[in-house]
Amino acid sequence: MKVRVFSSGILICVLIWTLVVAAQGYFRGMRRTADNLGNVVEESAFRDWSGKKEEPFGKEREIRGKRIEEVVSDLTRQEFNPDTKVRLSELRSQFYSKLSTGERKVFVARLLEGLDTYIILFDSLPAERRRKLVKRAVKAAREELPPDLLESYELLNAAEEHERIGQTGWRAAMEGKEPDEIMEFLQLIEIAGELIQRMRIPQWEGSRGDK
Repeated sequence: MKVRVFSSGILICVLIWTLVVAAQGYFRGMRRTADNLGNVVEESAFRDWSGKKEEPFGKEREIRGKRIEEVVSDLTRQEFNPDTKVRLSELRSQFYSKLSTGERKVFVARLLEGLDTYIILFDSLPAERRRKLVKRAVKAAREELPPDLLESYELLNAAEEHERIGQTGWRAAMEGKEPDEIMEFLQLIEIAGELIQRMRIPQWEGSRGDK
């Protein structure tokens, strides 16, 4: 009996140790991805097209298009890593600032595709709950964003826009907005989405218990 208990204890310890090691490896990998993304965003070979009237063309356009897809993919994979959240906000804005007018539209559209689930969840809620979530998201964004981004995000201080988002939802509020304006929405969409998920998990577990 003692041997069986001892063996069970060993197995549990091994399982816990395995999970801890796996988690550490996962977050180390996430931090490496953030570092790699930083190298991509900051590389001098990726030219700044923000001040040019024309769009990239030829081979450069193809290379830049692939790089945009890579950055969007890396940002999407990093979504739930709290250790790199602020760094990613900075990198996203820094990368965006180097894009041409046409590339900015593509970049923002691709990022919104990755946030589609958050947008649908938020827009499906009653208006009063949306208003409360917007207030909490704005508060969290003010606490999370670095000072330089905080100063540039006009949306955080736009009370009328907050009311419009609460009344109509993300998709309607963003309709007709320019890419520069939508970039400010992204942070709030992410935070509101995370808040919704935190609320849904205990409700789901409770419903299971009731059954």
